[in-house]
Amino acid sequence: MRKYLFCLIIGLFIAGQTEVKGQYYDQTLGFRGGTSFEVSYKRFIFFTPNIQQAIEGLIGLQIDEGISFPSVLYDAPQNNGYVFEALWVFHIDLGFDTDFSGFAGAGGYLGAYTETGRDPFFGGGFTAVVGVEYTFSHAPVSVSVDWKPIIGYPRLSLARGGVTLRWILPTTWQ
Repeated sequence: MRKYLFCLIIGLFIAGQTEVKGQYYDQTLGFRGGTSFEVSYKRFIFFTPNIQQAIEGLIGLQIDEGISFPSVLYDAPQNNGYVFEALWVFHIDLGFDTDFSGFAGAGGYLGAYTETGRDPFFGGGFTAVVGVEYTFSHAPVSVSVDWKPIIGYPRLSLARGGVTLRWILPTTWQ
């Protein structure tokens, strides 16, 4: 009888330890693919019960999708470039699941671009971001889908989006 009771207590202890709530994390490192291919680093700096604020830095290759209003009349030159972006992002829990959060933010970008038939040049401007993020409960991974329009030089572009896969970096909470 004691053997069965001991096994039951150990089994309940192990089962209790495997229950994991949605992960709250401090910082992530990941890869963003879509209309740009960038390495992403995000760090949360303010935590409140309803809204969390983070800064995000991205560096990589921005692809010109070639979609602009005049391009229906003629072939627009392509502006591909190496860019650095910095964003201030607000995360809000969506309510139906603790692992989902919506986010919105804004920031700026700088880049070195090459246009078809021209010398390389520098550009920059303003960028905004809106999207949703899912954080897996049993793995240190989060996935987000976003829409990120840009306004600046070389031009305005509203047709920008992507998927970001991030690894949650270990944190020691104090």
